[in-house]
Amino acid sequence: MALETDGLVVSPLPTPMLQPPEVNDQGRFDLEMVRVFGRSWVWLGDVEDLRQPGDFIAGTIGTQPVVVIRQDDGSVRGFLNACRHRASILTATPTGNFGRTLTCPYHNWSYAIDGRLLGVPDEPRMYPGGLPKDVYGLVPIRIEVAWDLLVFGCLSHRTPSFREWIAPMADRYDRYRFDTFHRYERGLDETYPINWKAFVENSNDDYHVRFVHRRFNEQRHNLATVVRFEGRTCSGYKPHKVDVDDPAGGRTDLPDEDLRGHYADFIYPNLTPLPYPTQLILVRADPLGPDRTRLVSRIYGLSTDPDEQGAQLASLAATNAEDTAMVGRLMPNLQSPFYRVGPPSAWEGRAAHLMELIRSDVATPLAPDEFTA
Repeated sequence: MALETDGLVVSPLPTPMLQPPEVNDQGRFDLEMVRVFGRSWVWLGDVEDLRQPGDFIAGTIGTQPVVVIRQDDGSVRGFLNACRHRASILTATPTGNFGRTLTCPYHNWSYAIDGRLLGVPDEPRMYPGGLPKDVYGLVPIRIEVAWDLLVFGCLSHRTPSFREWIAPMADRYDRYRFDTFHRYERGLDETYPINWKAFVENSNDDYHVRFVHRRFNEQRHNLATVVRFEGRTCSGYKPHKVDVDDPAGGRTDLPDEDLRGHYADFIYPNLTPLPYPTQLILVRADPLGPDRTRLVSRIYGLSTDPDEQGAQLASLAATNAEDTAMVGRLMPNLQSPFYRVGPPSAWEGRAAHLMELIRSDVATPLAPDEFTA
């Protein structure tokens, strides 16, 4: 569709890359929260915070607050983090233990950890006509625990299983044995003045790595990067100079490609996993608004050395800082109604693939039975 601001910046070659009209528009952002995040699997946390009945993880799928709770029978269930009465969130803390019940701080409606509405204060007086408590329990969502470690949630009941969602990389991830990894002591949690899609594009841009992350150039064969994308996943394989930086960490039970390098992967719509033989880095981009994104980053691995863990976390913090600073430099022009982006290089294929997926989802309304179990 032609825009009145067309013509100042002319880009004669077609391009699927993120364009300004897709960045600085609240209406489009709202559609993304419904049509992209409303039917996607999103990483919420891990089982290390779900040891005992009543333990919980709180997070968001897009901008929708959700909570995951360990049940008495050992299962893990998820719900909207929302009282059914007047929209209050039930917990504002990211992890903890509810005990036996969740109580809304607004009007003290109380729920069992399995989601049942248990009590309403002064119910006969407040609802003299009766309240069907059996249909006002917490709203359930789908939860899957991957590799006995990572917790993913999905609002849609039409979306395929998480295993199908990540099918192109599922077998490779099984080989790493993430169930033997543990969470490093600290994580990263920062908010930046950038659009979530611009960060996703950057995470799947193999072209920028040599220039923005120059400190790794002596450790990796960057020009031998292998770019792959299929379905809702992407991968940029980065072979290491093993005589300088051997990623194997003593492991010998993986294919040679896995032992001699690492992958910059992506799980649609907002998760960047970077698996190595002995550690897994996760960076999640939570959209807060058209120009605000929260990055939540954690590292899992085999190391028990606090100094080594601290060094890895410091390196990740530096990488995030380099990426967000560069994406921040894009934002003034990505927010301009006049600018138009140029064509992608061969090493930006992953980013182009994801922008097309997002556009397709935004253009496709949810099914009438999207949330019917």
